[in-house]
Amino acid sequence: MAMTRSVISLRLIPQLMGISSRGDSNRAALCRIKRKVYSRMYPVTLALANGASIQIRHHEPRALLQIPLDLEDCSPEEKQKRLLRRSPRSRLTLQEELEDTFDRSDYEFLLKADKAQTC
Repeated sequence: MAMTRSVISLRLIPQLMGISSRGDSNRAALCRIKRKVYSRMYPVTLALANGASIQIRHHEPRALLQIPLDLEDCSPEEKQKRLLRRSPRSRLTLQEELEDTFDRSDYEFLLKADKAQTC
C-alpha cells in the first residue's frame, strides 16, 4: 500500500510542478516531419503562367508553386523559343593551333659543348 502511494505521488509531481512530461515523436526532430498528410494548410505563393502571383493555401509548406505553361496555347514563335530553351546547348570548343617554329640546329652548339666537357 505504501508503495502504491509513493508511485502515485511520483506521477503527480510533474503535474503539480507544471512540467509537461508528455511529448510527441517530433519533440527533438532535427529534420522535416515526414508525414503523408499534413494536418494544416500553409500559405503558399502560386506563380501563374502569365507572370501573375497569388496566395493560396496548400497542404505542404512550400515557398513557391509554379504552374507549367501549356505550349499548345502559345504562339508558334513563343513555342519555338521555349523548346529551344529546353534543349541542351552546344558547347564551343576552342582549338589552339601551336606554331612549331623550333629549329634544332639553333641549339646544336650546346649539345656539342656538353659532350666535350663530359669526356
